[in-house]
Amino acid sequence: MRWSIFICGAGLLCLGAWVDNMRGPLIPAVTEILDLSYQEAALIISLGNLVAMVSTWLLMPILNRTSQKTVGLGVLIYTTLICASACLATTKMKLFLWGALLGGSISTMGSLSNLFVQSGAEDGRRGQMMSALHSIYGLSSFFAPWVAGVALSEPERWPWLFVAAAPVAMGLAIFLQLKIKKPMTDESQTQKTQPMTLEPLHMLAVTVLVAYVIGEVLISTWLPSYLVNEHRFSIRDASFYTSMFFAAMFVSRVACWLWSTPRWHRVIIWGSILVSLICFTLGRLTGWLWLLPLAGLLGPFFPLYVTWVSLRFPDRDRSLIIWMLSLMQAALAVINFAMGRLADYAGFNVAFWLPVVMMLCAILSLKILENRDRHAHI
Repeated sequence: MRWSIFICGAGLLCLGAWVDNMRGPLIPAVTEILDLSYQEAALIISLGNLVAMVSTWLLMPILNRTSQKTVGLGVLIYTTLICASACLATTKMKLFLWGALLGGSISTMGSLSNLFVQSGAEDGRRGQMMSALHSIYGLSSFFAPWVAGVALSEPERWPWLFVAAAPVAMGLAIFLQLKIKKPMTDESQTQKTQPMTLEPLHMLAVTVLVAYVIGEVLISTWLPSYLVNEHRFSIRDASFYTSMFFAAMFVSRVACWLWSTPRWHRVIIWGSILVSLICFTLGRLTGWLWLLPLAGLLGPFFPLYVTWVSLRFPDRDRSLIIWMLSLMQAALAVINFAMGRLADYAGFNVAFWLPVVMMLCAILSLKILENRDRHAHI
């Protein structure tokens, strides 16, 4: 493993997680400041998801023509500009535009971080290094809503949460330029076009991750709004619950990084999503709100499943990851808007069951995949 590559990948994911997970506490704040409905607030994130879908999809043809380092530098400079411009989003329309552009930044940083680490790790250690990478995501995501909750005690100061990320993005761009001088492990492979067509088995593999991610993102993004509206929490206290969700994610991923071996990956993939579903469902049914953050124990699912897909389909490892991430953004654009609309019309008590529906879809798709693919050792 080339550690300079891992550090760059981890930096991209850490920064993307920080910016992304400050948006959850931001939703109830901007509804108050700009007098938005939750449907309108959801549109900020949905527009970001649409731009994210396009930018993620464009990664494959771009990476077929240039290096990951060059793309990484471009994305970090773009992120610097978008974060620095947050203070200009002073009206509803400007906020929608800024939120859309921010979504493209978040998605490309997340996609590149996975590709960086996949390219720099040996096959035997790929699952372990991906778990380490996404442990860092959990840690960064823990601090983001906690810091946002404290800062948003004065909601009008929200732009500075994002402005502060701009120098971090520029610093990471400088590190990338200075430290990665030799070709990356798969740099010769970047010139080889990978097919973007999907066979039924590939589509099923993509569906599993898309459904899982929607469930995870709905919990982390809308948990503060649910607690504020249904249980009369302050934004600060509700944001703390989101931080605990990411703390559970961080701990579970660190444990997987330190102790898991490939022969346990199937058990961990299944166990993590089932435990998460049980905790979230019981928390909703019983009113034991401390169970809701424990849904973050689904943490190991994403890195281990993406690792399995890349090893199972080595000739499409990058193209399938990009399919997963771009379709994920398209689905999130629809589902976040639906979540906001349903919350406005039926209340959060009804709308916040959508994560359960999506996790059940992921479980069903995963079982079908195992039954249809005789080579699947999930």
